[in-house]
Amino acid sequence: MIPLLLTDPIGDDHGLGYAYPRAALFAEAGFADLTGFEALERGQKLVLRVRLHRYPNALNAPHGFSLATVAIYLQENEGGSPNLPGAGFRAPAGQGWHRAYLLTGWTAEERLPDGRAQPVGLEKREDWLEVTPTLPPGDYRYYVAVGIYDPFDPWYFRQVRPGGGAWSLDGPAGAPAAVDVLASSQPQAYSSRVLEPVQAQRPLRLPLALLSAGLGLLMLLLAFRFPHR
Repeated sequence: MIPLLLTDPIGDDHGLGYAYPRAALFAEAGFADLTGFEALERGQKLVLRVRLHRYPNALNAPHGFSLATVAIYLQENEGGSPNLPGAGFRAPAGQGWHRAYLLTGWTAEERLPDGRAQPVGLEKREDWLEVTPTLPPGDYRYYVAVGIYDPFDPWYFRQVRPGGGAWSLDGPAGAPAAVDVLASSQPQAYSSRVLEPVQAQRPLRLPLALLSAGLGLLMLLLAFRFPHR
């Protein structure tokens, strides 16, 4: 397995320019701001880690944060379910997810596209939320999204409504509920509502013959540059 570590800018947790709910509970900035994602192997197990900018816990949730919902949609191979429920995005054509890990201050679940769900362990280690799936380590693809926690939504994402309110995000009708996603271009992801997956890339390995040819050319150039006297 190739380790994957990606960062996300601080302060981009407003989706399409959403205004947060007006209730005082949501006044502190940064609680739904995704700043990092990591997939690694530890003790022959797959470990997924997410970092948020801040972890306020005004409601004393057992996992150490109260206001954010984190969704990690994992693609094992080609195909999968194309819609990313909760977050409100879809995968590129021909791609999708096979398992999702839904993390809140109260729950941590593995969900399947057919609706089945089971609890998974979630641990907060310093600035990281860490989950260990039952899947073996592998070079999977991931879609990562963060929203505002809503206990009444099936996927715990607080929805967007024009005009907003004390408990609703203010934004365009039908806009994605996620306020931050892991994307090379977040504006493009929100405008198209298509979220590209991230995946660790294997280092480029040049064929031995090509390396030998390159080395020979370098030696020839050096011979002309520094002739023997």
